[in-house]
Amino acid sequence: MLRDLDELMRNRAIDTLIVPMHEAMHSSFRWLSRGAKVTRGYAVKRVDRNPLLVTYPMEREEAAATGLEVRLASEFDHDRIFQSATNVSAAYAEFFDILLRELGAGDAIAFFGNVPVQLYHGIIESLEARGRRVHRSNGEDIIQLARKRKEPWEIDAIRSVGARTQQVVGGVRAMLRDCERGKSMTIGDLKSFVSSEIARLGMIEDHETILSQGRDAGVPHSRGNAAEEVRRSVPIVLDIFPADKTSGYFFDMTRTFCIGDVPAELQRMHAQVLEAFTLARDAMRAGVEAKHYQDMVCAYFESHGYATLRSDPKTLTGYVHGLGHGVGLDIHEKPSFHLTDANRDLVEVNDILTIEPGLYFPDRELGVRIEDTFVVREGGVESLCEGNYGLKV
Repeated sequence: MLRDLDELMRNRAIDTLIVPMHEAMHSSFRWLSRGAKVTRGYAVKRVDRNPLLVTYPMEREEAAATGLEVRLASEFDHDRIFQSATNVSAAYAEFFDILLRELGAGDAIAFFGNVPVQLYHGIIESLEARGRRVHRSNGEDIIQLARKRKEPWEIDAIRSVGARTQQVVGGVRAMLRDCERGKSMTIGDLKSFVSSEIARLGMIEDHETILSQGRDAGVPHSRGNAAEEVRRSVPIVLDIFPADKTSGYFFDMTRTFCIGDVPAELQRMHAQVLEAFTLARDAMRAGVEAKHYQDMVCAYFESHGYATLRSDPKTLTGYVHGLGHGVGLDIHEKPSFHLTDANRDLVEVNDILTIEPGLYFPDRELGVRIEDTFVVREGGVESLCEGNYGLKV
């Protein structure tokens, strides 16, 4: 939430925060700029003030469409500075110094976002030589921290992506029912359907959808072998995480299917994964450290004889990953569920997060994962998925 960013800036004595955008859109700029459709520019955030956009004349109308205050780079001597510049970093430092002075910003500034490191090292040195104090982070990204809790409109945007994602999953179920009735198709046929439906429904695949079977299903992020015929009596894992083409918000959902007779071992593993999923879902409350729920699920799986990252950090079988992650303009956001001493992330009201336990045994051609995306409420979590966790299609 934007008000969380103000508090984070105050606590770190940051007067002004600048998020540059150099050609490639990234989540921090998209969030602060309200999705401005520009290729170059700067989102500037002062404490307790709305962000403003500094842009270039060709894109001034797109910037203005966000409803934010817009200033042109030329208002801050940009053209004069760069026309004769021999040191680009020093030129940017002069530009930023004039911009900050004209905006009445304090001396303490910070840069965040996806920036060219080789350029900004020099900019920071030059700004400090001009008397500016540039915030040095210990790796903490305060914009990411502020984005953790979602505004109501962000929750609605993610819910919309979820509804469309579930349409795609329903289509895969229908295709697998055709397979069960004897129709021949490949993993690639399923993946082609997923990709075309994602596009048709106004979404994009930021990374290739995970759709794998048998041994590949036992390696959590194996994308699968497109040439393989869909097989009977093995797990088929679909992990789908599209983003809305316009807003950029992601959704994340995983189901495990099986056509034909379901082996007893697969049935048992699926029931245990679903029980772990339900345990974490029903227990989760705001105000508790996220890693507590990873610890809980590890204890559950260990009690059933499975290795986990808690009992064996090097294991490649059993429960081999974290319980979930935040979701927003990045597919992986805070809170983190990692079992580390440094991780103190809390589950908080208006977090959007996933719960996704799984079990994996590639050499036995077994892999099961179940995942929903949730919004955290005062009394627990609300799933943004429709359920239907069954193996059978």
